[in-house]
Amino acid sequence: MLVDKQTVLFPKIVGENSHADQVLLTLRIPEELAYFKGHFEEIPVVPGVAQIQWAVHYARQYLGLNLGFSHMEVVKFKELLLPGQQLELSLHYLEQACKLEFCYRSAVCEYSSGRIYFHDHLV
Repeated sequence: MLVDKQTVLFPKIVGENSHADQVLLTLRIPEELAYFKGHFEEIPVVPGVAQIQWAVHYARQYLGLNLGFSHMEVVKFKELLLPGQQLELSLHYLEQACKLEFCYRSAVCEYSSGRIYFHDHLV
C-alpha cells in the first residue's frame, strides 16, 4: 500500500479522557480509511492488524509507552468494525507486567480486545 499525505490510516478522535495509566478514546471510523481497499469487496471492514496497530500507536501517544513489541495473548475479534461507526477504545497499561490491555466497544457490543506485551526496550 502506497502511503501519501492524504492516505487515511487512523480513525478520527472525537473525544478523549486519560489518566496516568489508562486512556479512553472515542473514535469514528472514516469512510475513506485506506485499509478498506481489498478488505473485503462485499463489505469493507477494519482488519484486526489495524486495530492492534491503533492500540499500540495510541498507547505510545497518550500513555508514553516506548517499549518494543513482544507478543499478544487472548486477542479476540468479536464484531466487525465498519465505515462510519463510532466507538470507544479503552487502553490500560500495566507497567510492572509491560502489558497493554485494549478493548474496542460501543454501547451495543464489544468489537475486539486483548493484551499486548512489550520488551523492556524499543527494538
